[in-house]
Amino acid sequence: MGVIIDVSCASCGKTWHCRTGSGIMHGELGAVKSLFPMEIRQKLDSYEAKTELPLFDFGYRLAVCEHCKSVESVPVIKLLDKEEEYTGLCEKCGKGTELIENIGETRCPVCRKASLSDEETGVWDLRAEL
Repeated sequence: MGVIIDVSCASCGKTWHCRTGSGIMHGELGAVKSLFPMEIRQKLDSYEAKTELPLFDFGYRLAVCEHCKSVESVPVIKLLDKEEEYTGLCEKCGKGTELIENIGETRCPVCRKASLSDEETGVWDLRAEL
């Protein structure tokens, strides 16, 4: 099950409601490929065609989109046997994002101050959203 995270900025008061992790339907490579741009999808197709049992880790992660001035959830897949990782684009604008590694050190995309914090507010599962 995925986790719902509320990210907020203590400086400007902006908040974002984001999904992290993955749902039960994200357990197959075919189910997650469509969440990535065509270039990455083609690499995943090639990997899947050459691999009898695709080994991957998938989940939504928090990221900053400088174009939208927003904190977003983006899909991230790591091919475990190839040591390759691919990150999807911002769902709002389709632009690249920067993954958040440490929320306390990340600058707010609105006011540019390092005053972001996060709080778990619930769980989600893709199955329930269909």
